[in-house]
Amino acid sequence: MNQILDVLNVSTYTDKNGKEQKSFIRCGVAFPRKDNKGYILKLDVQNMTGSYILSSKKEGKK
Repeated sequence: MNQILDVLNVSTYTDKNGKEQKSFIRCGVAFPRKDNKGYILKLDVQNMTGSYILSSKKEGKK
């Protein structure tokens, strides 16, 4: 647990063909705690409900 992770909000929607799709919106970052017992979340949004995913940061992205 020593990497910085993106925090993604996941929502579902129905596309124009009637197929259910998922949308992923980056809404923050997670830093490992100094004691490596969890993460600290820094969220960029308020009032965003739903599911969240912690994902490895992609190379070249800030």
